[in-house]
Amino acid sequence: MTERRRARMRIRRQRIYVVRRIVVAVCALLCCVLAVFSTIDAQRVWPRGESVAQGQAQKVSQSAQQSASRVSASASSLGRQQVPVFNQAIQEQRDKEAQRARWTNPTGKQPDLSQYSDLSVKVSIAKREVYVQSGGETIYTMIASTGLNDTTPRGNYVIGMRGDHFYNPAEGMGADYWVRFNGPFLFHSVPTGANSGEYMEEEGNKLGQPASHGCVRLTVADAEWFYNQIPEGTPVTIA
Repeated sequence: MTERRRARMRIRRQRIYVVRRIVVAVCALLCCVLAVFSTIDAQRVWPRGESVAQGQAQKVSQSAQQSASRVSASASSLGRQQVPVFNQAIQEQRDKEAQRARWTNPTGKQPDLSQYSDLSVKVSIAKREVYVQSGGETIYTMIASTGLNDTTPRGNYVIGMRGDHFYNPAEGMGADYWVRFNGPFLFHSVPTGANSGEYMEEEGNKLGQPASHGCVRLTVADAEWFYNQIPEGTPVTIA
């Protein structure tokens, strides 16, 4: 009897052990299933959260872009209002400088007259140009202004006295680098004030037009070159 009882107890223990193993396995399986469902639920929730966040971020981005566009449009509008005015001022300054250069600079490349012989000077009243010639060939052409109302005398003359500056109070103007060719009639620079170098811009801008009281006006650089280079006694023809 004792042996049978012991055998039954061993069998019972084995069954209990198997049942426990089964229970543990079932619990583990249930835990895995619960974990899977939790993961699925989390995946369902997270995309919605991301979508909401993305939607909010997109709205913020669109709002920022609209604000930036408005600021850019305002700046562009302001720029369009200011740039033309600024460019116009620059262009006016450039035009002014170009005009001044026209009556201050040489008309062209000035030759060294010491290298030439048989010099003569011709003045075209119609073209308002002065031609320095050697042997009848023009070696230098200068832009000029002759007299208003045809007051520059036509004829044949010779180069006479010269001076670096004069001023006529009656006319309220003078000139630099004057060279006489006939009595009071001179070659000289565009008009100045009482002092040498005080060139009158308004008068300078008239160069190339009839503008003087009969004298022949030259650019400042051409008048200085003529004063320094043309010999006394050089024949002058004005026509």
